Amino acid sequence: MTEIQKDSTGLSSAFSAYYKDDRSTEIFFHKIEYADRMVLNIQFNGVMDTTFEIPISSRATINYSAALSNSDSDLGVEPVLLVGNHANMKISIVAAQIGKLILASANPKSAILSIGSKWFGKGDETEDSDFEKLMFILENTKKLL
Repeated sequence: MTEIQKDSTGLSSAFSAYYKDDRSTEIFFHKIEYADRMVLNIQFNGVMDTTFEIPISSRATINYSAALSNSDSDLGVEPVLLVGNHANMKISIVAAQIGKLILASANPKSAILSIGSKWFGKGDETEDSDFEKLMFILENTKKLL
């Protein structure tokens, strides 16, 4: 994994990582932060084929600490698929989990998430590595937030 690189304005940060040190797939994490929203890009060998809007309401942010005590509650994060396969539930779950990370971050704000879905395989089939891949993406996304 390489070190997080920031531009001179501090608005953009990025780094690359490899899942289980597999050098055949470079995963590039990039964040651009604006005053009222952020853009997150997660590329797999340079490919992003799915885009979500992740709205974070101020009410959800205020109620976040209350929701932590009740693990069954909805944290108010409902990603909206803008571009991509509506039938791919895996990538929708990944987007929802990233939304929860954003909500729990120091500066929660709405986001546009562009991500490559093919790395996760077919959306209607499960694989043994699905959870490990999700955790890898969440751990690295958290580093940017």
